[in-house]
Amino acid sequence: MISTYTQASPVVFGVDAINQIAEKAKDLGGSRALCIYDQGVKITGMADRIIKLLNDAGIETVVYEGVKPDPTNEAVDAAGLFARDSHVDIIIGIGGGSTLDTAKCVAVLNDNPLPITQYWASLGKKYEMKTPLILVPTSSGTGSEVTMIAAIIDLKTHIKEAVVKPGNLAIVDPALTLTVPPHITAATGMDALSHAVESYTTNCTNPRSDVLALEAIKLIAQNLEKATRNGSDLEARTQLSLASNFAGISFGDASVHFGHALGHEFGGVFHLPHGAACALTIPEVLVFAADTIPERIINIGKAFGLDFPANTTSLQAAELIAEKVRKLLKAVGIKSLKELGISRADAVSCAKGAVENNWFVSCAVKEVNVDVMAGLIEKIYDNFQ
Repeated sequence: MISTYTQASPVVFGVDAINQIAEKAKDLGGSRALCIYDQGVKITGMADRIIKLLNDAGIETVVYEGVKPDPTNEAVDAAGLFARDSHVDIIIGIGGGSTLDTAKCVAVLNDNPLPITQYWASLGKKYEMKTPLILVPTSSGTGSEVTMIAAIIDLKTHIKEAVVKPGNLAIVDPALTLTVPPHITAATGMDALSHAVESYTTNCTNPRSDVLALEAIKLIAQNLEKATRNGSDLEARTQLSLASNFAGISFGDASVHFGHALGHEFGGVFHLPHGAACALTIPEVLVFAADTIPERIINIGKAFGLDFPANTTSLQAAELIAEKVRKLLKAVGIKSLKELGISRADAVSCAKGAVENNWFVSCAVKEVNVDVMAGLIEKIYDNFQ
C-alpha cells in the first residue's frame, strides 16, 4: 500500500517553549499581531504573558477576547471583521480547540472577503492563505494545532462544517496546561484518546499515523488520571501534551470515523462538550472493529498495558480494553448519557444525523448506516451507566 505522510505545521514542543513566540513570529514576518483567546485564558494571566513577550520584542499586539465554545459562523465572522479592521499581519490563537479553530478562520478572513460560509470545505472554493498563523494550545485534547481543519457550526443548518487552514507553526508548551481544571483535563484528554483510537482503526491508516496513535494511547493511559487528580504534575501534563499532539497528527493523516461522527451529533443536539461526547463512544469503537482488524485491537490493548493469553480472541480483547476505558471514564469523572439526563430514545434518535451530517463516518472499517449507528448508540447507552 502506498501512503502519504502529511504535516500541517512545524511544532515547537517543551516546557517554556512559549518563550520563543516573538522570535518565531518575526521569522514569519509578523510585526502587528492579533492575539485571539477566550475569557478563561485571560483569567489565568497566560495571554498577558504572551502579549508581553511579543511587545518586548517590538511586535505590536491587538487582542480579541470574545471566543466562545463551539464557534459558529456568525462568531467567526465577527472576529474576522475585527482582524481586518485592525490591519494585522499575523494571527496568534491561544487556547483550546474552539479558540484555535476560530483563529484558523480569522486567518482565512484576513485574506478573503466575509462571510466564512463561502469557504466551507464541502463547497470546494479556492481562497488565499497568506496571513501567517501561530497556534498555541493551552489544553491537551483537540490537537487542532497540527490539523488542517477548523470545525464551525453553521447556524442555518446546525451542522459542523469544516474550513481548511493549517497553522504555520504550533507552539506546544505543557506548562500552559497547568491551570486547566480537572473536568476539562478529563474531557480533553479523552478527546485525544478518541483521536488516537479512531485514527488507528480507520480504513485509511498509514505507518506514521499508526506509530503516533499507539504512543498517544500509551501516554494517555499512563497519565490522564494522574493529571486529572493533580493538575500541578508537570511530568503528567507534559506527557498528555505530547499525546494530544501525536494524536492530532495521527488523525490528520488517517481521519476518524463513527465515534467522532456521533460525538459531533451528541454535541449539537445535547450541547455536550466535544471531548466528553467522543469519550463515550470509545469502548464501542473498539468492539465494533474487533472482527475486521483483530491485530490492531491487540496492539491497542498492549498500548493500554494489557497482556492477553495466547488464546484470547480479538473480540474478547476488545471487550477487555473497552472495560478498561469505561473504568478510566469513571475515574476521571466523565458522566454517562443516562447520568446526564438523556433518555435512551433521544440518544438513538441521533443516529440519522450522525451518519448524514459527517462524511468521515465512511472511514470506518465496516459500513455504518443509520441502522448500524442506532445499534451502536444503544450499546453505548446500555454498557456505560
